[in-house]
Amino acid sequence: MWDVMCNISKIVIDIDNRCGYLYLPELNVPNMRSVIECFKSVDPEIVHIHTFVDGKIDTQYVIHDGEWIAI
Repeated sequence: MWDVMCNISKIVIDIDNRCGYLYLPELNVPNMRSVIECFKSVDPEIVHIHTFVDGKIDTQYVIHDGEWIAI
């Protein structure tokens, strides 16, 4: 079960490119640490996570200097 502290519409994991895509309904904001941990539970080597709210790109989480940051 994925608990990112909000509602989820769809989850996509691109194993080849080590990217995750999290789709959320309008007015939903996930917890960054929870999102990262959920994706890492499926792919420990993930390096880039995109979040979409109501179909529009919202936030990206990337590894920078060994730390996850939101951009």
